[in-house]
Amino acid sequence: MSRNWYLDEPFWKTFGEVMFDEPQFAAAKDHLAELMALTGRFSGDVLDLGCGPGRFALPLAEAGFSVCAVDTSPTLLDQLENRRADLDVNSRKRIEPVRADMREFARPESFDWALVMWSTFGYFEDEADHGRVLDNLYQSLRANGTLVLDLVGLEYLCRTLEPVHLTEFEDGRLLVERPVLVDDMTRLDNEWLLIEGESVARATFSHRVWSGGELTRLLAQHGFRVVGVYGDYTGTPYDMSSQRMVAVAEREDLA
Repeated sequence: MSRNWYLDEPFWKTFGEVMFDEPQFAAAKDHLAELMALTGRFSGDVLDLGCGPGRFALPLAEAGFSVCAVDTSPTLLDQLENRRADLDVNSRKRIEPVRADMREFARPESFDWALVMWSTFGYFEDEADHGRVLDNLYQSLRANGTLVLDLVGLEYLCRTLEPVHLTEFEDGRLLVERPVLVDDMTRLDNEWLLIEGESVARATFSHRVWSGGELTRLLAQHGFRVVGVYGDYTGTPYDMSSQRMVAVAEREDLA
C-alpha cells in the first residue's frame, strides 16, 4: 500500500468522479447552510483545506464568503476551476485556488473559519503529520476562529463495517470496496475496484481513524477549545449510530 497514495494523480483522475458526483455537490449546499447555523459563521474569510473539486468552496463563494481553496491535486483543482467558471463574476472572484500540501500550508491569522471536510483529515501515516496540520490550522485562524473537521468516527466503523461493499451506478459501472480496520483499529485500509465493462481499475489507500474522545484530546493538545462533537451538520449528539463525526473547535488564545 502506497504511503503517499493521496499524491497519486491517476487515483484522483480515476476515482475522483465516483467520490465527488453531482448528488454530492447538491448535498453540500444544504450541508453548508446547516454548518453556518451550527457555528454561527455567516460571513468572513474561509480556508477550505483539502477542497477537492470545490464541493464546499463553490457554495461558500456564492454565499458571500472569501474562500482560500487548498489542495495538492492538480486534477481536482482543474475541476474546481471548470466549475468556478459557471459562477457569477463576483462569486468567481471570491475563490482563491491554491495548490499546496496541508502539512506545509499556513497563512497566519488570515481566516475566520477553516473547514476540512469529508474525511480529508487523516491521510498521513506519520502521526506527527496530523499534528502539523492542526498547528497550521491554528496559526491560520484568527483569534476565536472556528475549525470544522468532518470525519467518519471509529464508533460507526466498528458497528457497520462490512468486508465487501458494492455500489452500482446508473451508467452500469460497479465500485467494489474492501475495507478493514488495522493497527489496533487506528487505521482503515481500503481496496477499491472500479469495474466498467471488461475494464477494472484498482487502488489501495489508508486513512487514520479516531474515536470521538481521541479526536477531542488531539484538538486540545494543539490549542483548540472543542465546542462539540456532533453526529451530523445540524448538531445532533454524536453516538454509535452517527454516520459522520463533525468536530467544531475554536482557536483558544491564552493570555
